[in-house]
Amino acid sequence: MIEIAKPEIVLDAHSDILLDVLALRRRGKSAVLEERFLPQLRAAGINAVVCSIFISDEYVPELALRNALDQIAALGEDLAESPSFRLCRDTSECYSAVTEGKTALFMSLEGAEPLGRDILLLDIFYSLGVRLLGLAWSRRNYACDGVSFEAAPPCAREGGLTDFGRALVRRARRTGMAIDVSHLNDAGFYEVSQLLDCPFIASHSDCRALTQSPRNLTDEQLRALAAAGGVTGMNAYGPFCETEAHGRSPETLLAHLSHVVENFGYGHAGIGFDLCDCIESLSAPDGGRRNDLFRDHADAACFIEAVRARYPRAQASAILGGNFMRVFENVMR
Repeated sequence: MIEIAKPEIVLDAHSDILLDVLALRRRGKSAVLEERFLPQLRAAGINAVVCSIFISDEYVPELALRNALDQIAALGEDLAESPSFRLCRDTSECYSAVTEGKTALFMSLEGAEPLGRDILLLDIFYSLGVRLLGLAWSRRNYACDGVSFEAAPPCAREGGLTDFGRALVRRARRTGMAIDVSHLNDAGFYEVSQLLDCPFIASHSDCRALTQSPRNLTDEQLRALAAAGGVTGMNAYGPFCETEAHGRSPETLLAHLSHVVENFGYGHAGIGFDLCDCIESLSAPDGGRRNDLFRDHADAACFIEAVRARYPRAQASAILGGNFMRVFENVMR
């Protein structure tokens, strides 16, 4: 039997494009993925994206579940009009989609707010295709404390997981969902690392040793993540890359990547750009750039090419998508 070679996956592990899919469809737009996002993704050579289901403060707590379901429903409608994309539930579907020339999409909850305190809802989201669970965004919920964006936040040192949060991690593991610790506070991070017997990820977190943002991971955390077989995705949000605005550039993000590779191994680094300036629902009122290193995915192509130029082919391929795919293959089902 001839084994068919798998296509190379270039994966952005964190994108908020579902916010625009929902918002623009509500304004009467169609094929939002195809018309608004496909050209930029193709220009960067990105063929797989983890789409976060992010709940804005205005919907928390009462409307969090409804807004999450609205985002999923809007994606379903848009996929029917955007034939270049496919929602994937595991890595085999991802490889098949990319082989057929499509862009593979995974769905992730960015924060457990839509679940409230009802653990059974996790199974509902799984049945709808959600395969990653980010326990927190940067606020407190019934599962855990999120970490503040501030330089010295009390929340970075607050409590870890609640009883509900611990049960949620265990159920997600049994169900076949990958756990994402980006936005989780330090105490919660270590509880997750102790609870899980499989790899977990930080989809969009940089290195605190280089930039003292509590949203970044310490070397101790990166070591624990690597020991579990996990991966952290390089985040292109400027303040996480460099404290001083004048010093922010693609090179600063490469420095964070180099720190992970040199200290913990190339098998534990990925990309999770978290580009917000190109998301109309999140952009500045004047439409101008705010803090991202790149305007959109097409602009981020320079970083992807820099990774390929800096590292041997096999290592670059792992960093640009293979490492996250390894974790997904281990955990998802």
